[in-house]
Amino acid sequence: MISLFGTSGIRGSAKEFLTNQFCFDIGRAFGIFLKNHKQKGKIAVGMDPRRSSPRIKRSFSSGLLKEGYKVSDQGIVPAPAMNYILIADPAFVGSCMITGSHIRLDFNGLKFFAFKEEILKKQEREIENIYKKIKERIPFKRKKIEFKKENIAIKSYREMLLNIAKPPYPKWKIVIDASNGCQVKAIPTILKKLGLKVKIINGNLQSEKFIPRDTETEEAVKELQEKVKKEKANFGIAFDGDGDRVVFVDKKGRFIPGDYTGTLIAKYSPTATVVIPTNVSQVVETIGKKIVRTKVGSPYVVEAMKKYKAFFGFEANGGGISAEIMMSRDAGSVTIKILNLLTQSKKTLEELINTLSKFFLYRVKINCPQELNPIILKKAKKKFKGIKTEEIDGLKIWLDKYAWILFRPSANAPEFRVFAEAKTKEEAEKLGQKGINFVKSLVKPC
Repeated sequence: MISLFGTSGIRGSAKEFLTNQFCFDIGRAFGIFLKNHKQKGKIAVGMDPRRSSPRIKRSFSSGLLKEGYKVSDQGIVPAPAMNYILIADPAFVGSCMITGSHIRLDFNGLKFFAFKEEILKKQEREIENIYKKIKERIPFKRKKIEFKKENIAIKSYREMLLNIAKPPYPKWKIVIDASNGCQVKAIPTILKKLGLKVKIINGNLQSEKFIPRDTETEEAVKELQEKVKKEKANFGIAFDGDGDRVVFVDKKGRFIPGDYTGTLIAKYSPTATVVIPTNVSQVVETIGKKIVRTKVGSPYVVEAMKKYKAFFGFEANGGGISAEIMMSRDAGSVTIKILNLLTQSKKTLEELINTLSKFFLYRVKINCPQELNPIILKKAKKKFKGIKTEEIDGLKIWLDKYAWILFRPSANAPEFRVFAEAKTKEEAEKLGQKGINFVKSLVKPC
């Protein structure tokens, strides 16, 4: 049986999977999980602007109320703020973010926080086992529910970001692409308070305008690239819909993958060990620190950071995890840390990036029925040969010292991803295209 949980949280079709009954039951399961761990207090619930989010929030909260918990409605808020509220206010013992993150608009999801951090894989299994025991035992009844609307999460999150900032900054002109998503509520306000000239695009919170942006692909920031050049801005910043991932664009409109901004922060962090998933660029291996690789997904990174006592870890999508702040992805603190590094180094963004070794990554994905995933991996292992193979998550084949290809099925959606990296853009693209064409040849008959 496929787990309810993917790489990070639960995701699926808002209409067919995240029904009122399911959300009510999973709300009960989270409440029972917290009770089993003797967690007494309030539970905060936030959401992204998707059309389905308010309904999911209500039915999920009904399950929490059924288990005797008081629910605090934090409204539309960045996902990391739903973790930080547990640190800022001890009255809260758990929280949940209703978000589908970067996946398609008709899908949605739930992401859980407890014990002041993002829940780990073993805790996901606990919640899932509880859910299986209680599902559909109590029928969901649609009724008006009362839970308190508060803005504690966004206030404490904004305060945290201001506290880690190290002004004064140069009078940079910055273009922010907020995906019509959750960081609309935080980052523009923060950067203006810090004295920066901010131009915002996609800053609307209406549900029909929400952009489910995958920050690992350059195609997702084309509008920002053009706007940065048109405005003659110093750089641009693009966030995903729920605000836990961020990528940058330099003044010439060039896309800077999250691998590189994460590597910069890791390089200047006091951490001796850096934790990253298997799909992150090998550029991080060039900064002279111990590197630990995990499966793809922030819970795996958090778990390894705790195990190896790492202060910083990051994902290729621009989601950085700073142990001194909170143990979950946060685009806001990554943004502030990059601004701090720029000021400290007295370099432009492109100059700072150029201090790192250069590799080229190519990322591509296609829709793929999940039952085909093991077949594709098995056949890829037979067809593609190299100097070594890694199977941390999917199938990663090193063709030589600097070139690799990764075949990896998504754990969040019926998609299959291919990643390729090499010393030249042409080689990476050629390798990636060869990989995705191979996958397409196996998917097409279905």
